Amino acid sequence: MRVTHIYHSGFAVELPVCTLLFDWYTGELPQLPRDLPLVVFVSHEHSDHYGRCIWPLREQFPNTHYVLDKDVAADAPADAHVTAVEPRASYNLQLPAAAGAVPTSLSVQTLESNDEGVAFFVRAGGTSIYFSGDLNSWQWRRPADQNVASEKFFRTELSRIASGPVDLAFVPLDPRLKDPAAGIAAFMDVVGTRALFPMHYWDSADIVHTLMADTRLAPYAGITHFEDVCELPDPSAHPA
Repeated sequence: MRVTHIYHSGFAVELPVCTLLFDWYTGELPQLPRDLPLVVFVSHEHSDHYGRCIWPLREQFPNTHYVLDKDVAADAPADAHVTAVEPRASYNLQLPAAAGAVPTSLSVQTLESNDEGVAFFVRAGGTSIYFSGDLNSWQWRRPADQNVASEKFFRTELSRIASGPVDLAFVPLDPRLKDPAAGIAAFMDVVGTRALFPMHYWDSADIVHTLMADTRLAPYAGITHFEDVCELPDPSAHPA
C-alpha cells in the first residue's frame, strides 16, 4: 500500500484493489495504475479542496468513479460516473474489476463537517480510511465558547465511526490555529489510527513538524507520516 501526499489536503492511496484520490486540486499526480479502479473523493467545494482538474482523469483512467459532496457533484460533466453524497449517510459502491479479477466493493460513510461539506470513512479491500476534509476542532482566536462548540461537534461526529482504530487517518494540523493540535488529539482520543497523516498545512511543513512536539501528539510520533511517499503493509494481508 502506497500513500502519496500531493499537496495540502490532497492524497493518493494505492491499494491492491483500487486507487483512492482525496481532495486533489493542485500538484502533480504520481504515476497511478491504470488497470485498477480510480475513486476520486471531494469533501467540499472550497478552492483548496476542489479543482476542475479532476474531470479529465476519467479520460486517462478507464474505471474512474467520483464520490463528491453534493455541491461539487452539481458541477460534474454529464458523462462522469458520480455518487453525490450527503452528510451522515452511508453508500456502497461496486467497482468494476480488471480482467479476471473479482469486482471491488467499497463502502463510504459520511460525517457532517463543521466548516463545509463532509468527512469520509471508507472501507476498501480490507483497509479502513478516515479523511477529515474540513471537519476539525477549529480552535481560532475568537470567543472561547465558539471553540468549545467546535471541539464538541468534532468529537460527536467522530463518535459515529468510533469502533476501534482505523488503518489510515488524514486529519488537519493547521498552523494558523490558536491550538493546531486539538483536532488530532481529539481524533486519537475518540477513534485512533495505525497510521496518521497530518494535512491542511499548505507550504508550512517545517512549522507543522514542530507542532508534533505538543505533549498530546508526541506519543503518536512513531505512526505519524509527513513524507511525500509512504509505503505501508497492506492491512488486509495481516488483519488485526
